Amino acid sequence: MKIAFLSILSPYEVNNWSGTLYYIFHSLQKTHDVKWVGDNIVERVKKKHYLQYKEIPFIPELYAPYFADIIAELFKKRNKDEFDIIIARDCVFISYLKVDIPIVYIGDTTFDLIKESWGITNKKLIALSNEIEKRALLNCDSIVLSSKWAKDSAVEHYGITPSKIHIIEFGANITKIPEVENSQLYNMDTCNLLFIGKDWERKGGEKTYEAYNILKKKGFPCSLTIVGHNFYPKEYDENVKVIPYIDKAKEKDRELFKNIMHNSHFLFLPTNFDCFGIVFCEASAYGIPSITADVGGVSQVVRDGKNGYLLPSDATAQDYAELIESVFKNKTKYNDLRLSSRKEYEDRLNWNVWSKKMNTLLKKFEKKSNKRYKYSNEYDFYIPTYVVNLKSRTDRKEHIKKQFDNKKEFELHLVEAIVHTIGTIGLWESIREVIQIASERNDDIIIFCEDDHTFSANYDRDSLFRNIIEAEKMGVEILLGGISGYGVAVPTASNLYWIDWYWGNQFIVIFQSLFQRILDYSFKDTDMADLVLSALTPNKMVMYPFISIQKEFGYSDINKINETPGHVNNLFVEAERRLSIIHKINNLYNYKINLR
Repeated sequence: MKIAFLSILSPYEVNNWSGTLYYIFHSLQKTHDVKWVGDNIVERVKKKHYLQYKEIPFIPELYAPYFADIIAELFKKRNKDEFDIIIARDCVFISYLKVDIPIVYIGDTTFDLIKESWGITNKKLIALSNEIEKRALLNCDSIVLSSKWAKDSAVEHYGITPSKIHIIEFGANITKIPEVENSQLYNMDTCNLLFIGKDWERKGGEKTYEAYNILKKKGFPCSLTIVGHNFYPKEYDENVKVIPYIDKAKEKDRELFKNIMHNSHFLFLPTNFDCFGIVFCEASAYGIPSITADVGGVSQVVRDGKNGYLLPSDATAQDYAELIESVFKNKTKYNDLRLSSRKEYEDRLNWNVWSKKMNTLLKKFEKKSNKRYKYSNEYDFYIPTYVVNLKSRTDRKEHIKKQFDNKKEFELHLVEAIVHTIGTIGLWESIREVIQIASERNDDIIIFCEDDHTFSANYDRDSLFRNIIEAEKMGVEILLGGISGYGVAVPTASNLYWIDWYWGNQFIVIFQSLFQRILDYSFKDTDMADLVLSALTPNKMVMYPFISIQKEFGYSDINKINETPGHVNNLFVEAERRLSIIHKINNLYNYKINLR
């Protein structure tokens, strides 16, 4: 495939993003035609910013729409067939990007997970960054994350449908893979501990040094090598070696790194936070077990008893010292651990495995049209589906997630509903937020759902798609899966009925032509969302039989009478009964006309 690799940092520099960007780029180049797009964009915008606003710090997120315009223009100037797909690394580049090329995002965390580690406390910046991240994730066709930890955040915090996210673990950022026999270390007289990390505090440097001293005082023979930080003990210790920096772009430093790894018994990194931990992959490649903390995405890489051990985040230096001593003293167990560490590298923590999994994902885009969000008569598409749910209503959230389980025709996005003292206003503002997202994604159609939507026994994927395509041909702007009330219904197709107005927003197909009118409408305290939508367009229809009804939860923000047990169900039953009469009469007389 022809890939546009979209990133702020250069993928040719081996030290960018701890080398991961370099290895992702070059792994893709083995089987694809890959070109870096994004060179110098941020620097150019940054320069313009400081020419205008010398005293104001440059915040890339504020320029996300501008970045999108620049990048979209770059793609317009290129041959339309130059790229088949975009693989993006940075959310600020893709959150507002409108192109006809599929987008795949690659990351190892979310902003929500990392903001505390970065020390970000400004509420406005947090809100802005979360907004940029959410838009970017929604705007992608697929998302590749390195851990379940990151995926859970994307789903729970940003409302991304789980099926859109693929967990593909990163590999070890080393050029020359050590031979298998070199993963065994036969000198067991002294336990050589290895700490690697630039951020001494975040990586647990003090706890590492404290545990080393505990072991030394006990008479346990050990040494400590510190790589990446210029920490030096107050008192000289011949068994502590410090190497402040290793540049993997230099051959002599790569050789130094290899020698250090070959002579280490444990990678000891009691980190306070890590998104993944490439260094654990590298340790596994050399058959080095990792002793670390169960924080962030670390448990995705290090598996207890396989390639190391995880202790709780609040484990003390004493806890780590005892673990290291007990594992090292059991020589058979320790050597088995080295072998299994190497196996973890060979089975999953290398870039060849990453490439195979990534290529499997990319193949899904080979046969698809370059036009994003378009659909065809072959029904080989999915529909962007937005469900609004109040965060406090976990019962409704679980209900709606079950409704869409195993229905791959829907690209599900959970959107946190807007809270308002007047329930109707909260619902309308939630609808507007969904439409705003859909507009920025350039969705052709969407499905808007409330969290009490329930598929009826009449639901069928192909029938839904046929009805959508038929409705679009007739210029329909709202297509309803089921309604609890209406005035007049007129048959327009075998399973579609034009209606003058309706009740019930639990399942609505909304076409792009209506988006702007929804966004422009000034909603009043006395308005009802379904009646407003009814008034915004005469081109609305309902499917018969209903494919959607409402589940009664015993409470309602819109109408207190809806809390009466059975009331809502009866409305749907009555509406469908009335339509069934029209349907039977229509079929009867159309049948007689056809016989003549």
